[in-house]
Amino acid sequence: MKHTAGTLNRTCLAILGILILATGVLGLLQAAGILQAIAQTPEPEAKVVSGELHPFFAQTWVVALMLVIGVVFGVLALAWMIAQVPRRNLSEKYRLHLDTTQGRTTCEPSVLASAIVEQINGLPGVVTSSALLRGTADQPDLDLKVTVNDGADIRELLRKLEGSIPADVSTALESPIQRCRLELDVSAHTQQSGAVVHSTGTVLH
Repeated sequence: MKHTAGTLNRTCLAILGILILATGVLGLLQAAGILQAIAQTPEPEAKVVSGELHPFFAQTWVVALMLVIGVVFGVLALAWMIAQVPRRNLSEKYRLHLDTTQGRTTCEPSVLASAIVEQINGLPGVVTSSALLRGTADQPDLDLKVTVNDGADIRELLRKLEGSIPADVSTALESPIQRCRLELDVSAHTQQSGAVVHSTGTVLH
């Protein structure tokens, strides 16, 4: 399951929303004449800033400060853009041991994926399937893609795919599935057997 920058986007949108709301409130106060009453309005011909601004901004430290601020905002904008790219969150070897002094127990996600695919392919009406495990052994994610024929009992098949299959994976890892994504396709082909599972969980015929 691909992970997106949902939390980051919500935070940035909340900040932008607060700024826009504040701008709107100031606009309403300005239109109602309240802002003029609160603030002392200068004379029409009076200068807002006295003196020349060019000598101030021409100073070396001011130029350097503006450059640093520009670079920081540029880096933040670039990081935000990069964060929008969905991450596949591919899993490495699952570590099933709690205490390293008692030994190490690891399991390849592809091994579990092949067992899941074999179990799914044995269900009535399934033409082919693929499984992909992501995350860690403590917080596993499961992606399933199942192709069935037009005579399959979809309701019964969904009951098993959403119930017994994730439950078996949770039992094997001794951790509940955090997220389970299921993609179901219908094909005119008949059920096949002898599927071979690639290391990524994709079934090759």
